[in-house]
Amino acid sequence: MNAETKSKPETDVLGTVISLMMAFTIALAFRGFVLEGFVIPTGSMGPTLMGAHVRLFSPVTGYEYATDASPAIMDAQQGNRPIAVIDPMITQRVPLAVVPAMAVVQQARAGDRVLVLKPLFLVSEPQRWDVVVFKVPTDPAGETQNYIKRMVGLPNESFLLMDGDVFTGPLGAATDALKVTRKPEHVQRAVWQPVYDSDYQPIVDRRELETKMQAKWDGPPWQAQGASAEQWKLDPSRTWRFEGTGRAELAWNSQAWPIDDWNGYNALRLAAEASRVGLRAMADPAWRNDRQFPVSDVRLAATVECADLSQFSTTFALTARSNVFRFMVSGADRSVSVERTGRESGEVLGQAKASYAPRADGLLTLEFWHVDQQLWVFVDGGLALQLPYDFPTLGDRVRGSMFGRTVEQYAQRSSDPHYPTPPALAWSFETKVPFMLHRVALDRDLYYRPVEHDANNQYSVNGDYLYGHGFATDYAHPAQVGPDEFVMLGDNSAASRDARLWGRSHELTRRLVGDEHAQPGVVPRELIVGKAWAVYFPAPLPLPAALGGSGVIPDAGRLRFIR
Repeated sequence: MNAETKSKPETDVLGTVISLMMAFTIALAFRGFVLEGFVIPTGSMGPTLMGAHVRLFSPVTGYEYATDASPAIMDAQQGNRPIAVIDPMITQRVPLAVVPAMAVVQQARAGDRVLVLKPLFLVSEPQRWDVVVFKVPTDPAGETQNYIKRMVGLPNESFLLMDGDVFTGPLGAATDALKVTRKPEHVQRAVWQPVYDSDYQPIVDRRELETKMQAKWDGPPWQAQGASAEQWKLDPSRTWRFEGTGRAELAWNSQAWPIDDWNGYNALRLAAEASRVGLRAMADPAWRNDRQFPVSDVRLAATVECADLSQFSTTFALTARSNVFRFMVSGADRSVSVERTGRESGEVLGQAKASYAPRADGLLTLEFWHVDQQLWVFVDGGLALQLPYDFPTLGDRVRGSMFGRTVEQYAQRSSDPHYPTPPALAWSFETKVPFMLHRVALDRDLYYRPVEHDANNQYSVNGDYLYGHGFATDYAHPAQVGPDEFVMLGDNSAASRDARLWGRSHELTRRLVGDEHAQPGVVPRELIVGKAWAVYFPAPLPLPAALGGSGVIPDAGRLRFIR
C-alpha cells in the first residue's frame, strides 16, 4: 500500500445505531412535546374541519359540498337502503336524486389531518374561539380520548347559550346581566356557512330540472317584487339584471328557503332520517321545522355593476329580534350607513354612517353582516363601519328573539324548544340607470343549539346519568366556569357531542384535578393537549388515471390554517 493512500474507515455499526436511536428519541420528544398530527374522525367541527365524509357534486349547478359519510355507511350496512341526495343551491327540501347508500359510501374519504401546537399554552393563555385538542373529561384514557372543538367558554365566568349566541358575565352574575360575546372578524369569516350563492344557478332549463326533481322548482330565493318586477331577469342567469330605472325590489322567499341552522355537512344524516318516514319527507315543511332552528345572524354579499354608481343606491332590510336593521349605500353622496329601529314602534335605536371611495370601473362589492349583536358593512373588501348594539337585559333579547313568548315560557321549555322567530329579508334599489348583480350570496352564522341531556351521550361507568337542560342551556341557571376550566363546543352544533351533552367526569379526571374542577361540561386546563394550527393533509383525492389511478394524493387545494 502506498504510504500516501488513505484507507477508508469501516462502517461504525454501533455509532449508526446510536445515531438512529438519538434521532428516534428526538422525534418522539418533538411529537410528544412540540408538534403532533391528529386525524379528525367525526363531523362535529364540520365543515370547518371534516371527519370521514363524501364530496357531493351536482351536475345541475356545478356546486360541490362535503357531507358526513357515516349515515350512508350505516344505511349501506342495513340493506343498502336508498338515500336522497340534494343540491342545496336549488332547494334543501326536494331530492335531486335517490341512490343506493353503497353508491355514496364508495366515494367516502378520510378526515382532515391537523397539526397541533402543544407548548403554545405554556407561554400564552388560551383565547376564546381557538380550536383545541383535549382529553375528554368523561373518557380521558379510552379509545376516543382526544377531542377537537372550539374553545368558547373561559375561566371564571358565567356562561350561557341562548338563541345560538354566547352570553357571559362575572361568576355568579344574574342571567339578565349577561352580555353577548362577539367573534373577531378572522374567526367570523372562517365559520360562515352557505345558505345560497347565485354562482350556482341551474345550467339546465327549468323543465329538465323539474323532471329530475319530480317537483316544481320555486326558482332562486330572491323574488322580484313591486311594480317593476317584470324588469328583472333573475332566472336562471347567474348575473341578475334590472333593465329599468326607478325603484326595484327583491324579497327573500322564506317559505321555500328557510334561513335556519341546516348545513350541507348534515345533509345525508337528515336524508337518512327522512327516509325512515318516506323518501319525500324532506319536502314537508313541518318535518324540517321540527329539526332546524331559525338563524338571524346572516351575511349578504354581492357585486353591483352599474355604468354610473353615483345614480345608484341600495337598502338591505333585515327584520329580526323585534328590530329592523337597515344597511344603506348611497352613490349620490358616496356614503354607507346602518340603522336599527324598533319593529313595531319605528323608534331609531342606533345608527352609524361613513363614506367610501367608489371604483372607476363601475363595480361595487358589498358585504352586509348582522352577527353577534353587531352590524358590519364592507365595501370593496375593506371594513367601512361597525355598529354594535345591546338589549337592556337578556330578558329583552329573549322576548325579541321569541316574538310573542315570555321569558318564563322560554326558561321552562321541555319538549317544546320555543324556536326563535324566523328573520325576514328585503332588498331595495333606487337607480337612474340599469344595473346588474353578480355573486349574490347569503351565509349564516354558527348556531349553538339548546339541548337536553340523554343517556346515549353519557358513560354509565361515570355515575348517575344527567337529565334536563344540557350544560349552559338552562336560562334560569347559567353555567359557572371556575378557575382553570374551559368550555368546548363543536362548530357543527346540530351533530356534535360537546360540552352541552357530556355527563359526569371519569374517575381518572377527578383524581387528576379534584372533584371541584371536574364538574360536567368543562375541560380542566390539565386536559388540554394544544392548539390546532393547520390542516396539513386534507382528505386525500384518488390518484388520476393518467398517473396510474391506484392510490391517493393530498388535496393540496384545501391545505389551510385553522381559524
